Amino acid sequence: MRIRRNYENEPEPIQMAPLIDIVFLTLVFFMATTVYGVLESEIDITLPTAETSVPTTRSQGEIYINLKADGSIVVNNRSVSLSELQEVLNKVSQFFPGSSVIIRGDQSAMLGNAIRVLDCCRKAHIQNVAFSAINEKQTSNSEGTVKADTPTDTLAPTPETPKQ
Repeated sequence: MRIRRNYENEPEPIQMAPLIDIVFLTLVFFMATTVYGVLESEIDITLPTAETSVPTTRSQGEIYINLKADGSIVVNNRSVSLSELQEVLNKVSQFFPGSSVIIRGDQSAMLGNAIRVLDCCRKAHIQNVAFSAINEKQTSNSEGTVKADTPTDTLAPTPETPKQ
């Protein structure tokens, strides 16, 4: 006696485990990039304007130092003193040699505070220092107050060509 089996072409069920893995990894990716993008988002600083500022992107070991109008120094959403800033810069220089510092100073901040920050950078052997500014073309469209998570431009020193 012969038993006949009827095989129906049933559609393959959707595998849930790989689908959940992909959704979870996508969620983790977007959470990580969002946290990285808004590191300094709670600091409102009115940046100065400059004609020659150029856009920049963040790199590993780069540190933003915010100088507020009242003279306070903010790094990673935390107010720091000059001695604490010196410790942070020493650690950054030690773990990320050749790292850069971007100083975001309020346009009404005192120049003396920026000089003190530059001195801390020099003591930590950090040579790549730039100032953050807004391109003058952008200010005609906005009021000039930029949150720290908004992409800003930098004014980096240009290497001088030796005179012959």
